[in-house]
Formats: sequence, C-alpha cells, structure tokens
Amino acid sequence: MRIRVGVDYNVPPNRVKDVLMRAAQTAVNVLAEPKVRVFLVDFADHAVIYEIKFYMGNHARINETNDSIRTNVWYELKRQRIKIPYPIRTLQLERQPTKPRTEDHEEARTILRSEPLFQCLSDSQIANLVSRSDLNHFGRGERVIEEGADGDSMFILLHGNAQVSVAKNGSTIPVATLRSGDCFGEMSLLTGEKRSATVRADGDCYVMEIGKDIMGEVIRESPECLKQLSELLAKRRMETEGILKDAATSSADQAAKQREYTATFLNRLKTFFAL
Repeated sequence: MRIRVGVDYNVPPNRVKDVLMRAAQTAVNVLAEPKVRVFLVDFADHAVIYEIKFYMGNHARINETNDSIRTNVWYELKRQRIKIPYPIRTLQLERQPTKPRTEDHEEARTILRSEPLFQCLSDSQIANLVSRSDLNHFGRGERVIEEGADGDSMFILLHGNAQVSVAKNGSTIPVATLRSGDCFGEMSLLTGEKRSATVRADGDCYVMEIGKDIMGEVIRESPECLKQLSELLAKRRMETEGILKDAATSSADQAAKQREYTATFLNRLKTFFAL
C-alpha cells in the first residue's frame, strides 16, 4: 500500500524520510516485514512529495491503517517542526496559539520546583532550564520513550495521560499511569541510562523535554548540586531494589549501601556531563 505526503522544500530529504518511516512503522496494522520504505517521488509546485510504501496484515482494515499512518505523520512532523505546506495559491493567516507559551513554562517551573531532584537549583536556574526546553505533542498510542532505547533527556507531562509498561517474557506488562504534572526519564537525563520502560500516550499528550546539554550547563553552574543529586539517585535505586523495605537489612548495611550507591552515581554524573 502507498500514501503520499507533501513536505516543505526547506527540509533535507533524508531527514523527512526518517520521520515518515518512524511514523509509519508504529502505525496500527503495519507489518514489521517487509519493512516500510519511503521514496521522494516529485517536486510539486508547493511541496516535495514523498511516498510511504507499507504492508498491512489485514486489508479489511485499510481505512483504520491509513488513518493511523496519517495521524502519526502529523504528530511526527509537528514535533520535528516540519511543515506540511499549503498550496501556494492559498492565503495562510498565522494566529497566536490559544494558550500562550509562557503559561506552559510557568506550569513546568512549578512542577520542577516540587520535584526532589531539582530542589538544589535556584528559581532562575529552573526558569532557564524550562525556557530552553522543547514542547511537543504526542498522539494517542504513540511512544514517547521506548524501553531499552538510548536516552539523554527527561520529560514533564503537561497535559494528558500516558501508560508505562515493561516487557517481560515476550509480554507487555502495564506498570503505571502517568498524569498531568508527572515527570519521567530522569535517570536517562542524569546518567545516560537506557530507558527502563516504554511510555505510550493514552490520548493527545503535551510534554516538555529537557535535554542533556541544557541540564549540563545548569549543573556546571552549581557543582554543589552533584552530591545532592547523587544521594537522591542512590535512594531511588535502593527503593527500586527493595533495600529500604527489607527488614532483614540492618541500618548499618543500608547506610553502607547508600554510601556505595551515592559514590557510584557521583562518578557517573561527572563522567556523563564531562565534569
């Protein structure tokens, strides 16, 4: 099956092909094999035309499949700031978003201020972190992050819900629901760890993504935060491993494990951010 998409002339073709391929591969009913392929097929009067070639498992669901691909394409292009241009004979009037960006930033600052990992940062540092981060939309069923993938960023869920799941013995196990105001992906942002779970949008989600480069600048301004971050990460790791709830583990052993994990995370932070 084939779907055609017109894209702005200013965007490099290989970048567009990667985006369209990613959108189609995750769509409903699209087969993993044969693989999705994307071709540049025409230079039209107002756009570069690409064709997505894909194979589907059930041809009776063609409308649902085409809808899923086109929906994913819209969201992927939106996140990548790639325009689907209007015909050149059409007058396009740009209007301001109904919700000012400053409101989103204020909401994100409030969320980060209540997040323990960011308690060591000043209000101005948090404001700087937020103002330079990306705001993105994800559509229903899209993966925001994928278990096992490389990562160097974290996310703030500003609007919408998302499901957290992990893979186990070939099955997908739901483990949590994220809601507006929740943060996720902190370990990848601070240590470069691979994603430990998949987060998939329940409906339309609006998220802020904070990247390693921006976080690195903030940490370099406040090196005293490193110890506090290391201690918090160590505590989270001990909670995940059940050490803090294990009655058989003595206070002395817990304290020793806390020191060990803190030192490990401190070294990882320094290495990851080249400090």
